[in-house]
Amino acid sequence: MILSTGHSTKYLNDYKSGKISQGLGIGCILDDYIRFKRKQLNIVLGHDNVGKSYWMEWYFLALATNHDLKTVVWMGENSSGQVMRDLIQMYSGKHFKDLTYDEIRKHESFIEYYFKFLSNEKLYKPKEVLDIIGSTDADIGFIDPFTGLDRGMQHSDNYEFLNTTRQFCNQSGKTLYVSTHPNSESGRSGMLYGDDFPEWKGHLKPPLKAHIEGGKPFLNRCDDMLIIHRLVKHPTMKYSTMIDIEKIKDRDTGGQCTELGMPLLFDFNSGLGFKIGGIDPIKRRKNVMNNETQSFYRALEHNSNFDDKLPF
Repeated sequence: MILSTGHSTKYLNDYKSGKISQGLGIGCILDDYIRFKRKQLNIVLGHDNVGKSYWMEWYFLALATNHDLKTVVWMGENSSGQVMRDLIQMYSGKHFKDLTYDEIRKHESFIEYYFKFLSNEKLYKPKEVLDIIGSTDADIGFIDPFTGLDRGMQHSDNYEFLNTTRQFCNQSGKTLYVSTHPNSESGRSGMLYGDDFPEWKGHLKPPLKAHIEGGKPFLNRCDDMLIIHRLVKHPTMKYSTMIDIEKIKDRDTGGQCTELGMPLLFDFNSGLGFKIGGIDPIKRRKNVMNNETQSFYRALEHNSNFDDKLPF
């Protein structure tokens, strides 16, 4: 289909007038580097056990509490119960064992409104996951990890997956985040910190974007790409999560790459949600929420029977 004459006039006028809308931020320095934008395909890369899933859960919670965005999650390597526990801790600002049963139920209801989970008891094909995400009212889909899906292993299969997800984003208006791992080369001795970083010497470096399992197609087809890393055996740095932004396709709507060797450092905050620069971007219920959610919580405050049917 050939676009009609004048199809770009509004964009050109808006660009000239400085009216291009910015993506959504969460109220911290991360907004200078990456923002939520609709219809995007974003890739998340990182070694195993560095906390990729955990950081992304926190980020989606920040988007929920700041912008009322909903997420559908498929996690092949984490149980929904563990994720719910972590999200409740982050949202409540309390360690889980310090919460009362009533508080847990109340926060659980909030999390379940903004997060839906696909069972990981079934081995899904990529299209099955996309169809389920597309059938919901969610704004975001999270596939974690891509390598856990029932998929073909050939180079052409990767392109088929990426083309399918790209079309899904364009047609559904939803944004996908796809988590994946680096190849074996990224974990070899040549990827350890050396004398140039004496305090980190011997610890594994973050993978390069070229290390992504599946290769260049993922870099070519994605909109934004971030690398999540942590020095898991370092006595102090194990509590800091490093975020490198490696690709921002559309900088006009916000975002830029981090500088070489200068990742953003997020403090673990004892498991109560990350902080950066002392800022906790999670907005608690009295500061945000749409009218429906506010009415729900007002009802909860006057009703101790949390097992009643929820109005969602």
